Amino acid sequence: MMIFLIPLAIWLSTVNCYLAFYKDALQSFRRSLLTSASGIFFFIAAATELLSALNQIHTASVSGAWIILNVFLIFWYQSLKSKQKGDIRQTGQSWVLSSKAFLKNLGALTQVILFTLSGITFLVAVVAPPNNMDALSYHLSRLGYWIQNRNVEHYASHIERAISFSPFSEYIHLHTFLLLGSERVFQLVQWFCLSGILAYISLLIELFSGTRSAMRMALCFAATLPIVVLESMTTQNDLVVAFFILASAFYVFDYVKNRSRSALILLVLSVSLGMMTKGTFVFYALPFGLYLLFFMLIRQNSRKTLAIVSCCLILAVLLINAPFWLRTYKLFRTPIGTMANGNKNDFGNPSGFISSVSKHTFLHLGFVSPQNRYNAFMEAQLKSIHEAVGVPLNESGYGMDFKMNKLNFNEDFAHNFIGMLLILLSLPLLFFTDFPRNARWYAGLAFASFLVFCLFISYQVYGSRLHIPFFLLISPVIGLVYSSVLNSVLTSFLLITLWICALPFALLSVTHPLLSTRWFFEKIFPIVNSGLRLNINTHNQLNLKQESILYSNAEKMIWGDDWHEIRALKKFVNSLQAKNIGFDFTEASLDYGYQYTLRAPDRHFEHIAVRNASVKLENPAFVPDCIISEHDEGNEFRYHGKTYLKKWSGSFRWVYVPENFN
Repeated sequence: MMIFLIPLAIWLSTVNCYLAFYKDALQSFRRSLLTSASGIFFFIAAATELLSALNQIHTASVSGAWIILNVFLIFWYQSLKSKQKGDIRQTGQSWVLSSKAFLKNLGALTQVILFTLSGITFLVAVVAPPNNMDALSYHLSRLGYWIQNRNVEHYASHIERAISFSPFSEYIHLHTFLLLGSERVFQLVQWFCLSGILAYISLLIELFSGTRSAMRMALCFAATLPIVVLESMTTQNDLVVAFFILASAFYVFDYVKNRSRSALILLVLSVSLGMMTKGTFVFYALPFGLYLLFFMLIRQNSRKTLAIVSCCLILAVLLINAPFWLRTYKLFRTPIGTMANGNKNDFGNPSGFISSVSKHTFLHLGFVSPQNRYNAFMEAQLKSIHEAVGVPLNESGYGMDFKMNKLNFNEDFAHNFIGMLLILLSLPLLFFTDFPRNARWYAGLAFASFLVFCLFISYQVYGSRLHIPFFLLISPVIGLVYSSVLNSVLTSFLLITLWICALPFALLSVTHPLLSTRWFFEKIFPIVNSGLRLNINTHNQLNLKQESILYSNAEKMIWGDDWHEIRALKKFVNSLQAKNIGFDFTEASLDYGYQYTLRAPDRHFEHIAVRNASVKLENPAFVPDCIISEHDEGNEFRYHGKTYLKKWSGSFRWVYVPENFN
């Protein structure tokens, strides 16, 4: 199967990086693998834009690109082997030995924690279909239109996010879909990115000369964060962008300590790919970039290198990002689109900044308690902070109205209660903990990244996932601080507590539970809810009670409580034998869900009657055989001079067919 071209390329590239750059270096396997990943990611970005420019986004051309890459890697390997730098057998033996040593340093408890969580999330990621709301609305909906059009140019869409948000994660999905022909491995992208993030965290700890205890604490802290556990099983992109943020931070400090020019090359790749993944990359990476800039400026012998690196960075960023930015600018008159405007902070004084930081922090401090007394107390403290600085809690322009979280198993809303407590408690300890100067600089920059984020991005009830990079950046700091103040018994107790608290998020995800959430919320939770007087209402909450992914139908998992209605819609559309289907959607419509359910040979989808700037991209020659609408257009409406009549109705979706249809 063509999908194996990707792991083959990663393996060959990792071997080549080891033989060419890291054979005699410390952390040779991890560095080789991460360098290989950066190169493969850059190849995907560049190849996608090149093939798109040639209108060659289809299975044959993408397969050809991966075959060419693998042939090149094989020739490179033969060249390295001929120079007696080693071979695959020797490399494999070296990796096995280094892996055994690394696992020994982790210890049995850390291995159990990491392998149980990663094993559960891997299983869920492979078995469950992609069914996150954002993924169905805009992350994955792009793929169908790109493949139809044979390019990644913008197209007419009711969902502006699909044609304005950074596309790199979806470029990866595009390649895997064309090579495999299914969505089966989509959710593994974030899972593997989390694995890479943990590798970077371990390298950072070793860079700061941390102890085994610090390594174990840092890795377990990162791997047990609820929002991280949940997102590692989805097709969102917060872990993908976090991968590039951690990579950028590591290569900055790797260069500062070792003056390695290869670190600067990899930094260039990480920055260019991070900017192509998600806009939040800039906020979290900015403090580290400024630190490197000043570090090189004040050293006269580094200024020439700085100039060269700056030129390379600009070229790399433009090479893979400029095509998308140009497409977006032509459509929206801005290279980043307009949908992100609603998330921007709108204040011009320190009080507004304090408000933003406090609300982003308190987002993670909510929890369940009898009669919600704890949350009421915490919200009162937050209001007191706002009163002290003279700003209303829910001031216009400062984000959404604030709401204390309780406990949520959804990857859009889960928060990191224990994680934030540990971070806040670590602040005073930082002043009394003795660790290296570069580690103190790193800690300051990690906290600064959160402050930069709060400066530009307003509070949102679903904002905890946007904080993922900060929690992962701060993980090495948590490891260093708590390993220095806790003995082995207390450290083990804390790790076990983090693990136990993370397991329910791995097992009981609202969108794709490994254990039935229906069983949990009907049999277990009512006893706990009434016994502790939590007063949590679980009735009439959409898609809360789901069957296990091991026994549930894929389409039912995608549509949840709407599945029965969607089945009826599918039956009606198929009875029309429709080849061309028009979509009259809203910004929140589950575009990819419809594509997944209605997919058939020679069937073509396009958005019609678009109500935003992309209306200019509508195809005037497109004549729908039926129109699926989430706007009630009345009993009939006209499109491209043709009248369509309402022939099927659901709760908030309708199907229109041509008036002369027999």
